Amino acid sequence: QDAVRKRFGVAASQLRIYLHYQPSYYHLHVHFTALAYDAPGCSVERAHLLADVIDNLALDPMYYQKQALSFTLRADEALLKRFQEAGRV
Repeated sequence: QDAVRKRFGVAASQLRIYLHYQPSYYHLHVHFTALAYDAPGCSVERAHLLADVIDNLALDPMYYQKQALSFTLRADEALLKRFQEAGRV
């Protein structure tokens, strides 16, 4: 947060820090965006707040092995087609 503040002038209180997970994205990565910016992919269906992830893991290190995570797919995504072919949607 300090690095973002120094480089971009955005205070920690004005940051949205979230991560993406599979299958909506194909590798785990973290975003730091200003709250004023409505970033694509920052919605609850495709992202998790980093603070929530840290809290969940602090409560239970196995949290994400036990918890089902919902996600959305666009109608034109190949992964959706594969789910449909498998009778999962």
